[in-house]
Amino acid sequence: MSKKKVLELLHTNTEMVDKIAAADQLTAEGISEIVGIQRNTTSQYLNEFVKEGLAIKVKSRPALFYHKAVFEQRFFEPNLTVYDSFTQLLEEKRSNDNKNSEVFSSVIGAHSSLQMVIDQIKASVYYPGTGLPIMFHGDTGVGKSLLAQKTYEFCVEQGLVEQDAPYLELNCAQYYHNEELLSSILFGYKKGAFTGAEENQIGLLESADQGVLFLDECHRLSPESQEKLFTFIDNQTFSRMGENNKLRKSKVRLIFATTEDIQDNFLRTFVRRIPITINIPSLQERTNQEISEYIYTFLIQESIKFNKEIVVTPWVLNRLMSLNYRDNVGELKNLIKIICAGAYGRQTNQAQVMISAESLEESLMSRFLSLKEIDNIEDSDLLISPDSKITDFIHTDTIESLMINGIFKVFEKLFQQYQAEEVTEDYLVQQLSREATTVVEMLVYEDNEEKNTLKLLRNTVKELVNFLESSFFIKMRGNSIVALTSYLYKRSSFILDVPKLSQKQLEEIKEFISINLLMESKLLNALLELVESKLDVTLTDSEKVLLTFYLKGLDLEVKKPEIRGVILAHGFSTASSIADVVNRFMDEHLFDAFDMPFNVSLEKVKEYMNHYIKSNDCSKGLVILVDMGSLMFLADSLEQLSGPLLIMNNVTTQQALFVGEMLKKKTDLEIIAEKISTNMPFDYKMTYPLKEKELMIVTVCQTGLGAAQQLKEFLQSSIPKETGFQVEAVDYHYLKKYGQENSLFKLYEVQGIVGTADPGVPGIPYVALEDLISGNGQEIIDKIFAEIKDEEIRKTINNNLVRNLSIERLISAVTILDVKRVIAYIDEVIDRFERHAKFTLTNSKKAILYVHIAGLVERLIRNQEVTHYSGEIRPQNRKLMILSESLEILESAYNIEISEYELNYLYDIIFDC
Repeated sequence: MSKKKVLELLHTNTEMVDKIAAADQLTAEGISEIVGIQRNTTSQYLNEFVKEGLAIKVKSRPALFYHKAVFEQRFFEPNLTVYDSFTQLLEEKRSNDNKNSEVFSSVIGAHSSLQMVIDQIKASVYYPGTGLPIMFHGDTGVGKSLLAQKTYEFCVEQGLVEQDAPYLELNCAQYYHNEELLSSILFGYKKGAFTGAEENQIGLLESADQGVLFLDECHRLSPESQEKLFTFIDNQTFSRMGENNKLRKSKVRLIFATTEDIQDNFLRTFVRRIPITINIPSLQERTNQEISEYIYTFLIQESIKFNKEIVVTPWVLNRLMSLNYRDNVGELKNLIKIICAGAYGRQTNQAQVMISAESLEESLMSRFLSLKEIDNIEDSDLLISPDSKITDFIHTDTIESLMINGIFKVFEKLFQQYQAEEVTEDYLVQQLSREATTVVEMLVYEDNEEKNTLKLLRNTVKELVNFLESSFFIKMRGNSIVALTSYLYKRSSFILDVPKLSQKQLEEIKEFISINLLMESKLLNALLELVESKLDVTLTDSEKVLLTFYLKGLDLEVKKPEIRGVILAHGFSTASSIADVVNRFMDEHLFDAFDMPFNVSLEKVKEYMNHYIKSNDCSKGLVILVDMGSLMFLADSLEQLSGPLLIMNNVTTQQALFVGEMLKKKTDLEIIAEKISTNMPFDYKMTYPLKEKELMIVTVCQTGLGAAQQLKEFLQSSIPKETGFQVEAVDYHYLKKYGQENSLFKLYEVQGIVGTADPGVPGIPYVALEDLISGNGQEIIDKIFAEIKDEEIRKTINNNLVRNLSIERLISAVTILDVKRVIAYIDEVIDRFERHAKFTLTNSKKAILYVHIAGLVERLIRNQEVTHYSGEIRPQNRKLMILSESLEILESAYNIEISEYELNYLYDIIFDC
């Protein structure tokens, strides 16, 4: 009851706070005093609420807790449940406030191609003082002036400048023939400073005090003016022309814009003072939707001027969207103005202005007709009225956002089914990998004329992937690189509109990934580290989940042995150099490396190796090559090691190559130690984990390890996991030569060997594969599974063995049926018959029935029924009736009717008639 009171009080106290700040009533101590329970108990309850997603925690001193639902209602929706500091929480609040800003939301492309531009603007204006000076760089007509105006409005909205703060603009190109006049306009002048200076005049720097000054075409500034400006940027002081001994102060936010190359047209000292250069993309680099929005916007403006409706045919619209606009947005706006003016002039007496091919002037018509390929985006007439709004014509839900939204819903649903044990782990991984692969690859698109930005991005991503391929010893398909590039390129256009996975769900999925998709997770994290450092792109945790399953869906082939290897050596890169030589020479990632300082403590080495064991699967074995005898202590001190450990001293490149070659050949650790000590005398130690030995069955095949591996998979699918039995494929010739003298027999209690030939291991029972199929090996099978006392489980294993072997036969025998589906129905038939007839079928009988009944169903579906029967038609008896009733399952499932002839055939098989 006290736990419920703590939650209720947290709810009340969160409602009481006016702002995000420290408050005693939000601490464990403050709440415990009111509830009347111990502080430790209150702290435990509060931390449980955080894990359950009911509260958020700030790790201040003391720690503070907010009721999550109330916090979201009063402040904003937090991305995390635990924050390391108040600063982190407040920064997220400010970022959230920025996203909700109305100023930039009206800018076309704010959430897509201009998102990074706007993020840079916001970062610069928030810098303490007057912010950081900004330089907009881009072609004529890309919207530099508009962004400068919006930057000022954003500063007003966020309270960075006063509501009535000045915003002044100067186009330096208008005065480039008169540098003295330009300087006087900018800095002002003193009376008598030059001919015509009849009185004192303030300049724009003074007039813009406490506000924003925008200098367009600033490459026209003379070197002298640039020097004065960078002095002003340094200390906020300047002098009017003619006032050489007087300094004036002004607090001004500066925005510059140019179309020219910055390095070639400005003083280096001036450029250094402008730390943020923002490149504005051209219209051709904008998305199709953004170009559409510009067209709709300009048409609405013309409709308002005419006070008439405008109708535009799809033929014209699609060509407007496909034209190449050298002068960018400005050219597009003027073109629409010309088109509308021409149509309006010819239709002054009409209620609507109709814009079609017929209303275009000859030069524009020629330009439209010269387009070889166009995107047919619009397929009906567009009606624009003076009351129209841009939102009437644009679709807020893009195809991409709908796809991503859909995949996250699938993730949530499947994980709920998994947690409810409605689907298996393998099914979950398979389905989510397939879904993620489909979604990511659907985002790939090829434009008729691929944008330069996308080409450059693809080259960059390919470089990063090439580096990872050599580091992780993997190979990624070329189309997967295209898909990843396209995702990174397009994500800004939809990611803000896509709901994220809930924090609780996200943590559960991430935990699942850390266990089941470890390699893919490591690969993605490595890739994103490179991407974030080189491309300034940071993905959300939800996106990382999506891309991890995407990588899983690629079925990446990783060249890594089952037995892990580590080289530990003192020096700057001693271990790394040896590992790199071996890995590259063997073309496989055989060794990881730890380069240790010479003064590293043994405890630190132990900590590193324990962390390595925790992060990597070492159940098949671990080899450690060290350079000093003192490190041999690791043999007896490593924790959580579930496999055998071989540690060797005095590591050299030659020794590492010798060991690496045997690891690649999957040589047993005992044999590696024996061989290498014979050829290279040195210290080594072999240890095994102290744990209760698990039961194991070994599979072998004379033809090689591949066939033994297939047999292993067959047995694994037949033995229930709760039995605790492990199955391992071992090379036949190796087992025949060394018998029980290998690490496998020291780690496990081997109960039996199944295969195509007996390796003759003393004391270990052998079952031939053919006996397993026919059922003749039943006595030995019972001996192998003698540890399983539950007769029902042994019966299940027996049935599974027969059923799974029959499936393999059916793969080639059945051509039109779903093998697994028909086997499931036959299972039900046999089970019903055995229960009602109180008759147990032998393995060999079951194997024959699986094949015969499946063939029977296929024949009847093909209308190839047996028309005669060589035996005697027997009269109805109880067992025949039970068999007929049991077969009704198949008749209903496949809409067939089993004849009396077919029924008697089956009866003969069962009872050897």
